[in-house]
Amino acid sequence: MISMQPKKRGKYTKKFINHYCVLDLETTGLSWKEDQIIEIGILKIRNNKIVQQYSQLINPKQKISLFITHLTGITNEMIINAPYLEDIKKDIIEFIGQDTIVGHNTSFDLNFLANGLNIDIHNEYVDTLYLSRKAYPQLKHHRLSDMVQFLHLSQNEHRALADCIATYELYEHIKRKEEA
Repeated sequence: MISMQPKKRGKYTKKFINHYCVLDLETTGLSWKEDQIIEIGILKIRNNKIVQQYSQLINPKQKISLFITHLTGITNEMIINAPYLEDIKKDIIEFIGQDTIVGHNTSFDLNFLANGLNIDIHNEYVDTLYLSRKAYPQLKHHRLSDMVQFLHLSQNEHRALADCIATYELYEHIKRKEEA
């Protein structure tokens, strides 16, 4: 049972770094109190290069709606034999370690992760949504799909690992732009 007292989701930072993890989740909805994680993707970055990846479908112990299946392509049949979040808790925590976490609208993912795992997250985190708004204020929207299209990045597809790759490319692109 998820506590209604929210867990800590880390400490926001705006720095550019060369060693970090990129995180993305797919969920059954938008509320960390009522919805569940159905997929997690994490990339480990060292010296600005992807060196390791973690990807796992998760059984949310609830049905996936038709809307979420259309959005993500993840079906109830795909997750029926997937592990529960608590079964992979140690793997996730060990993979991320003390790394700074980079994501697009990171607080959404970290709220789900901290509360789903029932832990306080103490890692720093960077949000490419915020960075893209600062780097490209002329754009009307800064959703990951908008940034992928605008910058011709790898196509994101509402799957955790694909969105991690697009977020990684976005972060590296903004970092190069700001350091130029």
